Amino acid sequence: MMNRTGALCIAFTILVGCIGCGTGLPEWRRGSDKDIGPQFLERGVQFSIYAPKAARVTLVGDFNNWSTTADPLFNREGEGVWTIVIPLPPGRYEYKFLIDSEKWIPDPGNPEVVDDGFQGLNSVLTVPGGQE
Repeated sequence: MMNRTGALCIAFTILVGCIGCGTGLPEWRRGSDKDIGPQFLERGVQFSIYAPKAARVTLVGDFNNWSTTADPLFNREGEGVWTIVIPLPPGRYEYKFLIDSEKWIPDPGNPEVVDDGFQGLNSVLTVPGGQE
């Protein structure tokens, strides 16, 4: 009979092997060199996600009262990189992307996540305050 540590080692090995071959994780969690996470710009925070098969992507979070329509992203280059810039005051925010009105996913470019209370994850962003 296998002990718990042995079982965990085997599960980890399988997971790492699956990641290496491009399976085992949903497409949105595999990451891409295009998934860079939120970027602080002079005019606000730029959110982006690589979703080449998406027809519509929206940014949904506590900053827009979790509205599924308030902040649509744009695929300006037509290469699957969807972006939007949102002016946000200093504070801590939770958010997700909503793809094609059905797939709620945390930001694959942002490792900061918390439990969303619905058996999923929310991404977390902290916008720094003024002068310290």
